[in-house]
Amino acid sequence: MRHQSIFSKFRSWTYCVNRLTWSIFFFFTFVLLIKTMLFHWVIYHNILFSSLWKAPVAFFAFWGGKIVPVFFLGAFVFITKRHYWTIVINLLFDIWCIANLFYYKANGFFLTFEMIFMADNMRGFWKSLYAYLGWDIILPFILTLFYILIGKTLRIFKSNYKTQFLGTILILITLLGACANNYLYQKITYDKHGKPNKGQLIEQNTKIQYKYCYPFGNLYKDIIVSTWMDKGDWWISEYIKNYSILSYIPAMLLYEVFYIEQDTKNIIEISEETKTQIEKHINNKNDDIKKVINTGNMIYILVESLESWTLDSINNQLYLPHLTNFAKLNHVFYANHINVQVKHGVSADGQMIGMTGLLPISSGATCKLYGDNVYPNFAHFYTNSAIINPTRGVWQQSITTKSYEFKELIEPKGIEHWHDEIVINNVLDFALSSDTNFCVLGITIDSHIPFTFGIEHTTHHVKNMPPIMSAYLNCLHYTDSCIGVLIDSVLNSPLADNTTIVITGDHTIFRDENSFSDMTKYAQDNGINFRAGHTFTPLIIYSPQIDGNIQITDTCYQMDIFPTILHLIGGEDYYWHGFGVNLLDSVARNNRPISEEDAFILSDKMIRANYFATHIDK
Repeated sequence: MRHQSIFSKFRSWTYCVNRLTWSIFFFFTFVLLIKTMLFHWVIYHNILFSSLWKAPVAFFAFWGGKIVPVFFLGAFVFITKRHYWTIVINLLFDIWCIANLFYYKANGFFLTFEMIFMADNMRGFWKSLYAYLGWDIILPFILTLFYILIGKTLRIFKSNYKTQFLGTILILITLLGACANNYLYQKITYDKHGKPNKGQLIEQNTKIQYKYCYPFGNLYKDIIVSTWMDKGDWWISEYIKNYSILSYIPAMLLYEVFYIEQDTKNIIEISEETKTQIEKHINNKNDDIKKVINTGNMIYILVESLESWTLDSINNQLYLPHLTNFAKLNHVFYANHINVQVKHGVSADGQMIGMTGLLPISSGATCKLYGDNVYPNFAHFYTNSAIINPTRGVWQQSITTKSYEFKELIEPKGIEHWHDEIVINNVLDFALSSDTNFCVLGITIDSHIPFTFGIEHTTHHVKNMPPIMSAYLNCLHYTDSCIGVLIDSVLNSPLADNTTIVITGDHTIFRDENSFSDMTKYAQDNGINFRAGHTFTPLIIYSPQIDGNIQITDTCYQMDIFPTILHLIGGEDYYWHGFGVNLLDSVARNNRPISEEDAFILSDKMIRANYFATHIDK
């Protein structure tokens, strides 16, 4: 025994049943806490150590929100005979953290219950996750392997000792701790948009919300609903920041069980006050508000993941020469700072905003939950209209095509994607074969992350450029060449005198600063106007109605696309102009009738109430 190693002595010491159970408890909770804090660090880049002496209440509230759920789970080791379940919990938690990391990096949101059941929309796009793969994705699994290795070595997964009473007491203590921790956040003040006034004392005439205490997070009064659930993605992030990604699991399930109507297809009622606000945006209330207007043709190209900086010269080279030159032509309007406003529907949201002038709902994908609503759309003006969709079966395109009142959906018959050349050829065929005024929407796909098409078909190679940046630019170079054929064909045909061409992106793609920091550094070193997380999508519109070439650098919004198009195709008398402004009107750009935040709130209510069916189509 004198020569027994320290490790062997420790193993012998822990194998005493009391010590063994406590060893499992602390080891299990320690690993879960490390994973929780790593997730928090990756997302928020802080763990509030310095607040211990600067703001002790905030410090204990922050750490209490992280430690209490971990101790709650750990307490069950005292009332179970076998402890292999702790491995299962670790693995399930790994999957949960990794799924949220991928989703956050790709979209800037955390997973909701609906998003989990929308995984079918990733069919054919799973490779896009590779772009976000990093050490932070792999580390949770490494910690679990470490837990298994140490646990098996110490033989801590075998036990025949049960201390139900102690376990029960510990569970009750952690529940009380959760409640006590909530009281540290009990009194919150809100601004007019329903968001807390961060770091402010209670002011006069400010709404005060008292939060009641339930395990795993603040909940509203006598309804078991997490505070963030009816506030959208901002609240989810705030909840996870103050508590943890672990406690978010039961909070989300509580919401699903007790307050599911917020995010289902149930049509809600809207108040008279809201109706009054909406009516300010409705034209010709007492006239034939849905009358069809004689207009010219419309070609709308929605380019996957198109960001504005790609139209600039990069290392003295134009990657998108056709679009860059198109933006400089006569009869063209070009805006290079369009703020994207997509949410959980992502590409489908980009399509909806441009087509309808509405903004997505606060939680859940609009096309999934309310895809069959009645929507306004300039397709109403046309008896000949079509959507060219490159990927069959995603985002309920077959349903939304009808709800947007397009007459035809043209897409692949099988599960394969159409390359952008096929999409553009279909757009051209539809336009050139139409014997009446037409409206056609073409959606490109080859510039979808992880940009494998650009890797396989590299045209331009620049030494030291980050591979993902090079692949992205080469994808867009190919897409640009396809769109160039469309532009030349239309502008050199009789269609040029009676056709509006709109080219824009569905959303930006490099939204997470941490995942693409190498691109930001490369851009800074080489004078490229790019910074991950701070990019825009461009808007290029050709129309015979535009005099000369107009270029603006104002920060605008995707919701501005719809009213700008209406103006150009003769739709000024249409009953709905959306929440944006006509970008050709400089006065309107500087005097918006509604803020972006208020537009989101109002649009959310209109969609959930199916406003255009219940209040317009009576």
